[in-house]
Amino acid sequence: MVKEISIYIHFPYCRSRCPYCDFFRALKPRAFDEGALAQRYLADLDGFLPYLAGREVKSVFFGGGTPSLLSPSAVGLVLDGIAERLPVRSDAEISLEANPNTFEREKFLAFRTAGINRLSLGVQALNVADLKFLGRTHSLEEALQAMELGAAAFPKFSVDLIYARPHQQWEDWQKEIDLALSFGLKHISLYQLTIEEGTVFACKNISGLDEEQAANLYEQTVFYLRSQGLERYEVSNFAASGSESVHNLVYWQGRDYIGLGDGAHGRFSASGKIFATVDGRITEELSAFERAEELLLMGLRIKKGISAAAFKQSCGMDLFAFINRAAMENLAEQGLLAADEEGIRLTDAGFLLLDEIICRLVS
Repeated sequence: MVKEISIYIHFPYCRSRCPYCDFFRALKPRAFDEGALAQRYLADLDGFLPYLAGREVKSVFFGGGTPSLLSPSAVGLVLDGIAERLPVRSDAEISLEANPNTFEREKFLAFRTAGINRLSLGVQALNVADLKFLGRTHSLEEALQAMELGAAAFPKFSVDLIYARPHQQWEDWQKEIDLALSFGLKHISLYQLTIEEGTVFACKNISGLDEEQAANLYEQTVFYLRSQGLERYEVSNFAASGSESVHNLVYWQGRDYIGLGDGAHGRFSASGKIFATVDGRITEELSAFERAEELLLMGLRIKKGISAAAFKQSCGMDLFAFINRAAMENLAEQGLLAADEEGIRLTDAGFLLLDEIICRLVS
């Protein structure tokens, strides 16, 4: 069987800083040599090639930042460079994150021509007041125009929205969900507003919904989207069957991927070792225990949970020997977790207590 590899490409710049964002790196400089950045990505890839013999590319993901600030020609240059160095599967998922404030019809169509077949659009809100509150620099009209084109032009299209905003009510949130779904979405990502240290919101002492209200809103959302044919396959991601993000599942299932560019992270195995990468370079070799912890943290985020066989293949450890077995059995008795010889997975009730469950299983 041919081994697969996924590639994450990090674009570090944004046009503006959102007040809730703790990933912000820098504003896009006026003088920006995107050709040099594209060559940097490919130089990083060249450094990994000795470890990737016999691999084929399963997915590529341009993330950030706001990678839609790149030109389609720069995106095409990187994708062509990858294909010159590694075999790329004919059905490889090639994703690009975009913001409506970069929307130009011809530019987005050119991204499709360059090879992007999955567009992830960071809308975040679908009403005027909350777009302003969240510091988004696009209008509602721009968001709707970008969504219309995204749904029409890309084989796979997803929208990001933020919930648990201050004073948010289910009736208002449902209207935004329905508006998003009216574009025929088969995938949607919903992220809870959390106030992170160092963000503008934190400095202004702004708070989102309290914990109980946020949990109730999330639970209502899960059941409503399920009724609309979109299942929660990961704690923040919902999709119709077959429309899940291939690339993001690589992270959650503990598959191999490399990161290119400053701010990019990766994890991959080679020659019986497990490597961590940062900023396009191998930075350390992980122990089996360290990798097992990561697999538990990521794997319980998805509906399918953690496969015992895949867990052992990824880190060399037995899943049921690694976790706290007594805690697992107690959680199962409470209806928060399901376990069998195949592996472990959370129930609907368990997803509401994800962080607590992980702590108990590794204690």
